Amino acid sequence: MNEAPPPQPTSAPAVTRGLSVKQLALIVVILGVTVVLTTLTSDVTKASEPGIRMVNGQPCLPDTIGQWTGGTIEGLSEAEKQVLPPDTAGLRRRYTHTEGSDITCSVIVAGRDVTSIHRPELCLPGQGWNIQQEKVETIRSPTMEGGKLKVMRMDAVHNVMMTVSNRSARAIFVYWFVGKDRVTPYHWQRILWTTKDRILQNRNHRWAYILIAASVRPEQTSEALARAQADTMRQLSGFVEQLYPQLRPQPNN
Repeated sequence: MNEAPPPQPTSAPAVTRGLSVKQLALIVVILGVTVVLTTLTSDVTKASEPGIRMVNGQPCLPDTIGQWTGGTIEGLSEAEKQVLPPDTAGLRRRYTHTEGSDITCSVIVAGRDVTSIHRPELCLPGQGWNIQQEKVETIRSPTMEGGKLKVMRMDAVHNVMMTVSNRSARAIFVYWFVGKDRVTPYHWQRILWTTKDRILQNRNHRWAYILIAASVRPEQTSEALARAQADTMRQLSGFVEQLYPQLRPQPNN
C-alpha cells in the first residue's frame, strides 16, 4: 500500500498536454465565446438540481466506502469562502483503508453563480504541485450508461523533498464534473453545456466537481515508479467505483 501521506487538495488542479496548436487555439476560442455568452446571460433565474446527492444543503460523503473508513468531514476553508460565491457548497474528507493507506476526496457544488467551479488545473501549482501528465482514464461504474465513468487523471510531483526518502512526493489526482443527467471529465464541455442551458433554457446548471487524490510510494528507478503509479491508479479506480454510486441522488430524492 502507499507509504507517503496523501495530498490535501483544496478546490482544484494544470497543463494541457498532447494537444496541437490548432486544438489549443480552438479551445481558447470556444472558452472565450462561452465566457462572453455567459456574461450576457447573467440574469438567469432558474437553477437545476445538483447531479449528486445532497443532505442539508451539502454534498453527501459516506462514512464508509468498502474497506475505506472516512475521517473528520471538513467544510470549505476560510480562503475558499472568501473567493467563492456564498451559495457554493463543499466538503472534504480523508478515507483510510484497513491496510493503512489514505485517499482524500473533495466535492464542490456550484450555486447560481458560474464562478463556483473553475478550471481545476489552476489550483494545484499554487500548492506546490507540478503536473507531469494529464489524460483521461475509464473506470467501471454500474450507475453510468455503458458501465463506464471517464475521469481526468493528473500525475503530479511536489516541489518539496520528502525528509525520509530524500525524494520528491508524488501523487495522482483524478477529477470529473457531474451535472443533472450529465457527466464529463472535460472543463470545456462543462462550459459549453452550461452556456447552452443558460441561453436556451434560462437555467444555471449546478455542477458538482469531484477531486480525489492518493500518494504514490517513492521509488528509486523509473520501472519501479511506473509500477507504483499503476498500483495507485488501481487503488483510486477501486475507490471511485465504490464511491460514485453513493454520490448519485437516490430515486426518492
